[in-house]
Amino acid sequence: MPAPTATLPRFQNGARPQQLLTVLLGDYWHTRAEPVPSAALVDLLQVFDVTASGARAAVQRLAQRGFLVGSKTGRQTAYAVSPMSHERIDSHVRALFMSHLPQDWDGAWTLVGYSLPDDAQGTRRLLRDHLRQLRFGNLYDALWVRPGYHLDSLNDLRSSFEGQMNPSQLTVFTGASLPDHSPLDSVQSAFGLPGLAEAYSEFIACWAPVASKICDGSDPSRVDPFLAGSRPGEAALRLRTSVMADWRTLRRQDPQLPHELLGENYPMHGAVSVCATLYDQLGPPAEAEFRRILHRHDERLAELVTHHTFAASASLLSTE
Repeated sequence: MPAPTATLPRFQNGARPQQLLTVLLGDYWHTRAEPVPSAALVDLLQVFDVTASGARAAVQRLAQRGFLVGSKTGRQTAYAVSPMSHERIDSHVRALFMSHLPQDWDGAWTLVGYSLPDDAQGTRRLLRDHLRQLRFGNLYDALWVRPGYHLDSLNDLRSSFEGQMNPSQLTVFTGASLPDHSPLDSVQSAFGLPGLAEAYSEFIACWAPVASKICDGSDPSRVDPFLAGSRPGEAALRLRTSVMADWRTLRRQDPQLPHELLGENYPMHGAVSVCATLYDQLGPPAEAEFRRILHRHDERLAELVTHHTFAASASLLSTE
């Protein structure tokens, strides 16, 4: 697969301003309740060549979605990240920083089958969407599978469809097993692994050359022509946020299967190595740049800026 002719600007070709802002706040304002001046949020997005009007629109849309909560002191408007439960925060941390790690699996599967009449196309489509969100794979038309035991989540699913379908129309089997040495092609196809493997390979082709230069000690502003003229801290923030935006997209698409089902040389392993290298090494200069921008608006808040890494991601998990 040919490498892209240019690695950046990922934030122009892919990530939207809303996505960039959620990454920035997740990376440097993790679990903080203090509101950040809206002008500072606009300045942060302008690092990524987002116009002031586009940045303000992104902030407003995130507020409308409930991700940000606005407040006003005098003429200054500020936004805090909406509070999240410890369970949700931990789930998010694990999905981004730990879900690639090997997991224990005894070979058991959960199977879901359903039978709906032809005139229930809307219910069928909604049910399929829910099963995908629960990381089930579509083995056959009305047969969905996922490794492990997931009866609780399926009981919740059944409850959410109460009134839309008869309980007898949905059948669940737990503890199912495949014969030893069964071919993995059908399972991998059910979860869309070939397409996902291609996406991981593209991620490596895009970011591995950048990671190699950073590991060699190159100035972040000199690793790509699009960063020429940027200050090192600004370049570090652009690179780190962009690679994490790409990684978030991939991990949300990934069904996070046991490694036994991935086959040999699955490119996810190489992709996480590249991502972790860039993310961890660029952490300090990127944090300093975020702090510098926030300092222009509120010196007290600037002291609260932090960053985290793949290497120390376990420290982000709740102890409660």
